[in-house]
Amino acid sequence: MPSTRVDYSAVHEALKLEKSEPSSFDEIISTPYGLSILEIQGELNLPTSLSQEQIDKNPEGDYVSNFAKVDDIYYAVKFGKLDFDPKDSTKVTLFIGKSQRLIGSMVNLNPPLGVMRIPHNEDNDEENSEDIKIVDIIKKKIIFKHRPLPIM
Repeated sequence: MPSTRVDYSAVHEALKLEKSEPSSFDEIISTPYGLSILEIQGELNLPTSLSQEQIDKNPEGDYVSNFAKVDDIYYAVKFGKLDFDPKDSTKVTLFIGKSQRLIGSMVNLNPPLGVMRIPHNEDNDEENSEDIKIVDIIKKKIIFKHRPLPIM
């Protein structure tokens, strides 16, 4: 069975950071409280694809604005806007486009989860393989317990 070493040195730094300090590690999607998991109930109304014809027809249109170009290679769907209540940091609202909103809360994850970066090794060469790195710790989870509400 193949094995590799797990490098967890970055975790020590992540655990020392204050909430207001930015992380120096590679980040996935970060909130003001660090990395978080989203738990969503129901079905979201998201656009599925973007054609060159749609871009040419109306480059500033509402449908095209739902996408973001990544590395000048492909278009990704803009998932939504996550708003944290300034008066109560446990209350969160997620807006999906102009049609849906979800109201949720932020809770502690117990036990916390580690985010691992696993290098891609095409050769399956155990001696020359890179270490697996634990790059951050997820301590919070944002839960949306109810189905999305329509925005009117």
